[in-house]
Amino acid sequence: MNTANHPVLEGGQLSRDLAAISSTNGTHRRPEVDDTSDSSSNASYDAREPSHRELPPLQAQSALDEFDQMRPLSGDLLGSFDLVAPPDDTHSPFSLETRTQQLFSRGHLQVVFSNPTLLLRFTAFLSTHRPGSVPLLIYYLDALKALRAIKYSNAVAEALNSIRGHDFTTLAVPATTNSALDNRAAQAFDALVENDLPSYITHMYIQIVSLSISQRITGTLAPHLREASEGLAECFVVTDVTRPDSPIVFASEEFNRTTQYGMSYVIGRNCRFLQGPKTNASSVRRIRQATEAGREHCEVFLNYRRDGSPFVNLLMIAPLCDSRGQIRYHVGAQVDVSGLVKDCTDLESFQQLVMNQADKPDSLPNEHDDAQKKDEFQELSEMLNMGELESVRRFGGKMHRESYEEDDDASRNGAPHRPRLLLKEPTADLASSSGLGNRISGKLSGIFQHVCLPEPEADRGADDAKYLLIRPYPSLRILFTSPTLRVPGILQSPFMNKIGGSSRVRDELTSALAEGRGVTAKVRWVTKADEDGRNRWIHCTPLIGSNGQIGVWMVVLVDDDQGLSRRWKQAPPVGPHRGKVYGQSRDGRERSGMLDEYTLGRGSNAGSISADPNARYHHDHRYSGQSGSLRSSSPTSVRI
Repeated sequence: MNTANHPVLEGGQLSRDLAAISSTNGTHRRPEVDDTSDSSSNASYDAREPSHRELPPLQAQSALDEFDQMRPLSGDLLGSFDLVAPPDDTHSPFSLETRTQQLFSRGHLQVVFSNPTLLLRFTAFLSTHRPGSVPLLIYYLDALKALRAIKYSNAVAEALNSIRGHDFTTLAVPATTNSALDNRAAQAFDALVENDLPSYITHMYIQIVSLSISQRITGTLAPHLREASEGLAECFVVTDVTRPDSPIVFASEEFNRTTQYGMSYVIGRNCRFLQGPKTNASSVRRIRQATEAGREHCEVFLNYRRDGSPFVNLLMIAPLCDSRGQIRYHVGAQVDVSGLVKDCTDLESFQQLVMNQADKPDSLPNEHDDAQKKDEFQELSEMLNMGELESVRRFGGKMHRESYEEDDDASRNGAPHRPRLLLKEPTADLASSSGLGNRISGKLSGIFQHVCLPEPEADRGADDAKYLLIRPYPSLRILFTSPTLRVPGILQSPFMNKIGGSSRVRDELTSALAEGRGVTAKVRWVTKADEDGRNRWIHCTPLIGSNGQIGVWMVVLVDDDQGLSRRWKQAPPVGPHRGKVYGQSRDGRERSGMLDEYTLGRGSNAGSISADPNARYHHDHRYSGQSGSLRSSSPTSVRI
């Protein structure tokens, strides 16, 4: 039986993993964590947060190869015509296309299955975010168990010795094979590679990028990461689904800079011009199916710039619905995450794969020294579930005992030991898998799904994305919103009615929108339910149409870390007379002086669009120290 193409499962923990995600009746449950385990063990169950503390660079720092820095030569080298140091011939040059193919390869998932900790993270992700794939995972593991049982039976049959006087024992027993089962196991594994591994990778990258976006918008991103995180929350396109082939009708200037395609080329074309020879066809198929179904989707795949250079694109798409729920457009947000792929960031399995293939380019991920020492029965025993292990514990070796005694546990306690059950209410993920959550949500999932960082971890999923699309100045009316902001009356309402606080901030913001400049501002966001408002950052990016003018603004909202919590708002002081409220704020100051420190950051965008129809580009100008303005640490913003 050929099982070389299937990953080796180590550590004997597979039965506990499966018991955590499935029960005997097929109900999927999230893996349980033992409270007595150490922190490293707990970390292995968490497929949501990055394992590192310091954010990594999202984009490649330099086009130079790690082993070929093109270092200029100094001094008088007699007889030499070299100006730079020769490359290191012992290392092959880095290829982003090859690295991306490794990222989504069978070998990558084989590394995941060969490590119990990595497998537990992967199964936890499937149980939480893709419960529909859990039956496929169980099918594959059961098929692999059957194949290993056949392999063990062949090993036992091969060890049979001939007996003198019994001619039938001299004939070798032919090995048992089951090619149909082997093919089905391979097909199940390929399905996991094609659909679930990309989702897992996308999920891990989203955690890093979403935090980078929030820190960049709020001005807390480390200086050494700003250059490697250019264009965050500024690369957008809007496509028209009512026109044939869903052409791009609006695009931001950052999209032009990232892809190197001019606005005249982009407008009116489908986004497929970014595809190239190594673009994954399965990724393209998933994106097409999502847009045709009118649902949000996230994908990490390889795209190409105009000069032919590849980059890894983290794409998020979402439908834009009018007041009647009809899909009018799709909005797409893109982030270049080539640096994460090049450095194998936050994917331990990917790091192991790259190191293994660098040391042994022709070896499979499961060809380790310790794996070669395993016998057939050890490989089979690692696949046994808890019930089968209990049977082995109770009845194993019965035929080799002189006398059989009942189970000690059963005789002492009156009942055999059974694992503790975990009972809880159905989760939203299970509801969505059953068809309850298949309605069009229009949320821009992915990096904008958890930009509101101050909320408790358990409540982040309820916030989802916060973004708006508004008409250009002077209208500034809200056309589309994310589901979390879509309340009755918000569509077609004036955007500036949501901006509270000092008149200076409102005037500066209105002026920036009128000039067509990208702007980031800390404002007081006002709603009907909260007239005082809450501190939020807004990140406004203009999207340009075919006439070279701003057609729509994309506004991303991020909660302020220093803002008041929505859950614990302190009531205003009440006077001695019932119903009489003094005109003071929560902290006792006069209400008129409550909004004292706001920050308004203007994107430099030297090539940004002006509101003047006769002048397409508005050149950047700097504010001096007048009116209390302070230049921020970022060269593209001003703090007021």
